[in-house]
Amino acid sequence: MVAVGVMGALPLTSIAHCATTSSYQQTRYGVVGCKVPALVQIDSVFGFAASELQGDFRKPSQLFLGNGFRVSGRQSQWQRSALDIRAVDAAQPFDYESRKLQELEKSSKLKVGIVGFGNYGQFLAARITSQGHRVLAHSRTDYSEKAQELGVTYFRNADDFCEEHPEVVLLCTSILSTVAVLQSLPLQRLRRNTLFVDVLSVKEFPKNLFLQALPAEFDVLCTHPMFGPESGKGSWAGLPFVYDKVRISNGRRSRIADRFLDIFASEMTCAEHDRYAAGSQFITHTVGRVLGKLGLESTPINTKGYETLLRLVENTEGDSFDLYYGLFMYNPNATEELERLEIAFDSIKRQLFGQLHDVLRKQLFGANVADKARLPHDPSNSSSTNGISKNGGSGIASNSNTALPILESVLGNSNELDKDSDSISKSSKQ
Repeated sequence: MVAVGVMGALPLTSIAHCATTSSYQQTRYGVVGCKVPALVQIDSVFGFAASELQGDFRKPSQLFLGNGFRVSGRQSQWQRSALDIRAVDAAQPFDYESRKLQELEKSSKLKVGIVGFGNYGQFLAARITSQGHRVLAHSRTDYSEKAQELGVTYFRNADDFCEEHPEVVLLCTSILSTVAVLQSLPLQRLRRNTLFVDVLSVKEFPKNLFLQALPAEFDVLCTHPMFGPESGKGSWAGLPFVYDKVRISNGRRSRIADRFLDIFASEMTCAEHDRYAAGSQFITHTVGRVLGKLGLESTPINTKGYETLLRLVENTEGDSFDLYYGLFMYNPNATEELERLEIAFDSIKRQLFGQLHDVLRKQLFGANVADKARLPHDPSNSSSTNGISKNGGSGIASNSNTALPILESVLGNSNELDKDSDSISKSSKQ
């Protein structure tokens, strides 16, 4: 309803009126855009309708009288509530655009809660906060000082962490502790649209665990950043990141998952991931740990390839054995890769020993030595004394009469190894 004839009776210096959704301004009493005031007829004086403005303009302590009108109003300034703009050229607040931009930016940012704030969790937190997202953290160990350095809000108590209602809960735990950590979280304190994400190096295991342990209302996203604090230092550009949208609802939940994936991103199913990871990551860790058992050391004549092996040993032994064991225990493809590695190693050994035939032995030791090695040992026929050649031949400081029978023994063992590895190969194919 539009109030007409009332304003002349009010001691107001200026009043503005907008369309049918009434919104008033006045400088003296500070009436600004408010909800539609109700115009209620209460009596009639001097032939005019005596009316009273009510609603957000009403304040019993301030009463204006004039020519049969009573208007209740506020002397202090009102804050503008719902203002319906009906004109294109209507004046808008000076900060309207900036506030809209802030709202848009805020809607594109996430509240990410990281569970497990160790080395890898801190690595991810630093990068996520740098993109403007808010990060919360919870861990069994007190990392409050480190969290403060990274601009992360840290919670020692899991209940306090969950009551902050993070949109994304990111598990950065070890493979072996994932079950215990998930069971320790008070899931009932989280919102039903929470997105759970893991970054484990195996994928089928966390996928099945999440589907079994989490409420059906929670969304599930399995991911694996194929890099760490060292390889991902400085930038993630060009580094592989794989994920599987295991259970993502439509609407706003889907947008939350997409915004999280924008931090990284390369879609792949969990089964495909584990198959590829066993043939790359697990093999890399295995070879690195085997070389570590050899006790490789740097030498004055290091080649580039040897330095690469030394770095491999350093990188793999820098990770805990629990991580390596988790790659084996929770990836069903790991056992098959170990068998293939054994077969490949046996094949190389067979290839090496297979080349040690008669021609090669003659080239190394001479024809006479090779022939005498097959005869019973006779000191009078010996062509070597204390391992030193009399005729100044090869000068090999070893007793060839005893070395060659040992070599024959090794060759015999390699033949037996040949049979065993062949049987292994056949059984694996079966």
